[in-house]
Amino acid sequence: MEPAQMRMSREAKAEHHAEIVAIGSRILRERGISGTSVADIMQAAGFAHGGFYRHFASKEALIAEASEQAYGELLSRLEMVLQSGGPRSAVEAYVTDYLSETHVAEPEIGCPMVALGSEIAREHASLQQVFANGTQGLIEKLSAAQTGVPAEQRAKALTLLINLVGTVVMARAVGSGELRAEILSAGRSAGQLE
Repeated sequence: MEPAQMRMSREAKAEHHAEIVAIGSRILRERGISGTSVADIMQAAGFAHGGFYRHFASKEALIAEASEQAYGELLSRLEMVLQSGGPRSAVEAYVTDYLSETHVAEPEIGCPMVALGSEIAREHASLQQVFANGTQGLIEKLSAAQTGVPAEQRAKALTLLINLVGTVVMARAVGSGELRAEILSAGRSAGQLE
Protein backbone atom coordinates (compact mmCIF):
# COMPACT_ATOMS: atom_id res chain seq x y z
CA MET A 1 0.00 0.00 0.00
CA GLU A 2 1.32 3.46 -0.90
CA PRO A 3 1.97 5.99 1.92
CA ALA A 4 -0.94 8.21 0.82
CA GLN A 5 -3.33 5.23 0.89
CA MET A 6 -2.03 4.15 4.31
CA ARG A 7 -2.52 7.70 5.64
CA MET A 8 -6.01 7.81 4.19
CA SER A 9 -6.71 4.45 5.74
CA ARG A 10 -5.51 5.69 9.14
CA GLU A 11 -7.52 8.88 8.73
CA ALA A 12 -10.64 6.94 7.78
CA LYS A 13 -10.11 4.58 10.72
CA ALA A 14 -9.76 7.56 13.08
CA GLU A 15 -12.95 9.11 11.68
CA HIS A 16 -14.84 5.84 12.02
CA HIS A 17 -13.53 5.43 15.56
CA ALA A 18 -14.76 8.92 16.49
CA GLU A 19 -18.17 8.19 14.94
CA ILE A 20 -18.50 4.96 16.89
CA VAL A 21 -17.56 6.70 20.16
CA ALA A 22 -20.02 9.56 19.57
CA ILE A 23 -22.88 7.24 18.67
CA GLY A 24 -21.95 4.86 21.49
CA SER A 25 -21.99 7.73 23.96
CA ARG A 26 -25.53 8.67 23.01
CA ILE A 27 -26.89 5.11 22.86
CA LEU A 28 -25.28 4.09 26.15
CA ARG A 29 -26.78 7.10 27.93
CA GLU A 30 -30.17 6.37 26.37
CA ARG A 31 -30.34 2.60 26.92
CA GLY A 32 -27.77 1.90 29.61
CA ILE A 33 -24.86 -0.52 29.50
CA SER A 34 -26.88 -3.69 29.91
CA GLY A 35 -29.43 -2.50 27.35
CA THR A 36 -26.84 -1.83 24.67
CA SER A 37 -24.87 -4.33 22.65
CA VAL A 38 -21.80 -3.81 20.52
CA ALA A 39 -23.95 -4.82 17.53
CA ASP A 40 -26.46 -2.05 18.36
CA ILE A 41 -23.75 0.59 18.38
CA MET A 42 -22.03 -0.65 15.24
CA GLN A 43 -25.34 -0.87 13.37
CA ALA A 44 -26.28 2.67 14.42
CA ALA A 45 -22.87 3.87 13.23
CA GLY A 46 -23.37 2.11 9.91
CA PHE A 47 -20.56 -0.41 10.33
CA ALA A 48 -20.39 -4.18 10.45
CA HIS A 49 -20.34 -5.75 13.91
CA GLY A 50 -17.06 -7.53 13.15
CA GLY A 51 -15.28 -4.21 12.62
CA PHE A 52 -15.69 -3.29 16.28
CA TYR A 53 -12.50 -5.04 17.38
CA ARG A 54 -10.40 -3.07 14.90
CA HIS A 55 -11.26 -0.04 17.03
CA PHE A 56 -11.67 -1.33 20.59
CA ALA A 57 -10.25 -4.14 22.69
CA SER A 58 -13.61 -4.65 24.41
CA LYS A 59 -17.03 -3.19 25.08
CA GLU A 60 -15.54 -1.80 28.31
CA ALA A 61 -12.98 0.17 26.27
CA LEU A 62 -15.78 1.71 24.21
CA ILE A 63 -17.78 2.52 27.35
CA ALA A 64 -14.75 4.27 28.82
CA GLU A 65 -14.20 6.41 25.72
CA ALA A 66 -17.90 7.12 25.30
CA SER A 67 -18.18 8.18 28.95
CA GLU A 68 -15.11 10.40 28.69
CA GLN A 69 -16.68 12.05 25.66
CA ALA A 70 -19.99 12.58 27.51
CA TYR A 71 -18.21 14.20 30.45
CA GLY A 72 -16.15 16.25 28.02
CA GLU A 73 -19.32 17.58 26.41
CA LEU A 74 -20.76 18.51 29.81
CA LEU A 75 -17.57 20.23 30.94
CA SER A 76 -17.24 22.10 27.63
CA ARG A 77 -20.77 23.44 27.86
CA LEU A 78 -20.20 24.54 31.44
CA GLU A 79 -16.86 26.13 30.55
CA MET A 80 -18.41 28.10 27.68
CA VAL A 81 -21.07 29.51 30.00
CA LEU A 82 -18.45 30.21 32.68
CA GLN A 83 -16.41 32.27 30.22
CA SER A 84 -19.37 34.21 28.89
CA GLY A 85 -21.26 35.00 32.06
CA GLY A 86 -19.08 34.53 35.12
CA PRO A 87 -19.14 31.69 37.62
CA ARG A 88 -22.34 32.44 39.48
CA SER A 89 -24.60 33.02 36.48
CA ALA A 90 -22.97 30.08 34.69
CA VAL A 91 -23.78 27.68 37.49
CA GLU A 92 -27.32 29.05 37.79
CA ALA A 93 -27.78 28.44 34.04
CA TYR A 94 -26.24 24.98 34.40
CA VAL A 95 -28.65 24.10 37.22
CA THR A 96 -31.61 25.33 35.17
CA ASP A 97 -30.50 23.27 32.17
CA TYR A 98 -29.69 20.20 34.25
CA LEU A 99 -33.06 20.22 35.98
CA SER A 100 -34.99 20.87 32.78
CA GLU A 101 -37.68 18.64 31.36
CA THR A 102 -35.46 18.23 28.28
CA HIS A 103 -32.61 16.71 30.30
CA VAL A 104 -35.03 14.38 32.04
CA ALA A 105 -36.74 13.33 28.80
CA GLU A 106 -33.58 12.98 26.67
CA PRO A 107 -30.95 10.96 28.55
CA GLU A 108 -28.90 10.46 25.40
CA ILE A 109 -27.76 14.08 25.51
CA GLY A 110 -27.43 14.36 29.27
CA CYS A 111 -25.20 13.64 32.19
CA PRO A 112 -23.49 10.24 32.14
CA MET A 113 -23.65 9.98 35.93
CA VAL A 114 -27.44 10.08 35.86
CA ALA A 115 -27.72 7.73 32.89
CA LEU A 116 -25.06 5.18 33.82
CA GLY A 117 -24.04 5.76 37.44
CA SER A 118 -25.86 2.83 39.00
CA GLU A 119 -24.46 0.46 36.37
CA ILE A 120 -20.92 1.85 36.57
CA ALA A 121 -20.94 1.11 40.30
CA ARG A 122 -20.97 -2.59 39.34
CA GLU A 123 -18.36 -2.31 36.58
CA HIS A 124 -14.58 -2.61 36.56
CA ALA A 125 -12.51 -0.09 38.53
CA SER A 126 -11.13 1.43 35.31
CA LEU A 127 -14.64 2.52 34.30
CA GLN A 128 -15.32 3.83 37.78
CA GLN A 129 -12.14 5.90 37.43
CA VAL A 130 -13.45 7.49 34.22
CA PHE A 131 -16.55 8.55 36.14
CA ALA A 132 -14.46 9.74 39.09
CA ASN A 133 -12.37 11.92 36.76
CA GLY A 134 -15.42 13.38 35.03
CA THR A 135 -17.19 14.01 38.31
CA GLN A 136 -14.06 15.64 39.73
CA GLY A 137 -14.02 17.99 36.75
CA LEU A 138 -17.65 18.96 37.34
CA ILE A 139 -17.04 19.55 41.05
CA GLU A 140 -14.10 21.83 40.27
CA LYS A 141 -16.14 23.89 37.81
CA LEU A 142 -19.14 24.10 40.15
CA SER A 143 -16.89 25.10 43.06
CA ALA A 144 -15.93 28.31 41.27
CA ALA A 145 -19.41 29.77 41.82
CA GLN A 146 -19.66 28.95 45.51
CA THR A 147 -18.89 31.27 48.40
CA GLY A 148 -16.43 30.62 51.22
CA VAL A 149 -12.95 29.18 51.50
CA PRO A 150 -11.96 26.42 49.05
CA ALA A 151 -13.04 23.57 51.34
CA GLU A 152 -16.48 25.18 51.79
CA GLN A 153 -16.78 25.84 48.06
CA ARG A 154 -16.01 22.20 47.31
CA ALA A 155 -18.50 20.95 49.91
CA LYS A 156 -21.22 23.19 48.46
CA ALA A 157 -20.40 22.05 44.92
CA LEU A 158 -20.62 18.40 46.00
CA THR A 159 -23.98 19.02 47.66
CA LEU A 160 -25.23 20.78 44.54
CA LEU A 161 -24.09 17.97 42.23
CA ILE A 162 -25.61 15.31 44.50
CA ASN A 163 -28.89 17.23 44.41
CA LEU A 164 -28.81 17.57 40.63
CA VAL A 165 -28.05 13.91 39.96
CA GLY A 166 -30.56 12.66 42.53
CA THR A 167 -33.29 14.94 41.26
CA VAL A 168 -32.94 13.80 37.66
CA VAL A 169 -32.70 10.12 38.64
CA MET A 170 -35.93 10.43 40.62
CA ALA A 171 -37.68 12.50 37.94
CA ARG A 172 -36.87 9.91 35.28
CA ALA A 173 -37.87 7.03 37.53
CA VAL A 174 -41.42 8.26 38.16
CA GLY A 175 -42.30 8.82 34.50
CA SER A 176 -44.17 11.86 33.27
CA GLY A 177 -46.80 13.72 35.22
CA GLU A 178 -47.33 15.79 38.31
CA LEU A 179 -44.88 13.92 40.52
CA ARG A 180 -42.06 14.47 38.02
CA ALA A 181 -42.84 18.18 37.91
CA GLU A 182 -42.94 18.30 41.72
CA ILE A 183 -39.56 16.54 41.99
CA LEU A 184 -37.96 18.92 39.48
CA SER A 185 -39.40 21.92 41.30
CA ALA A 186 -38.06 20.68 44.64
CA GLY A 187 -34.67 20.03 43.06
CA ARG A 188 -34.58 23.59 41.66
CA SER A 189 -35.40 25.01 45.09
CA ALA A 190 -32.70 22.91 46.74
CA GLY A 191 -30.20 23.80 43.99
CA GLN A 192 -30.23 27.53 44.63
CA LEU A 193 -26.79 29.06 45.15
CA GLU A 194 -26.14 30.66 48.51
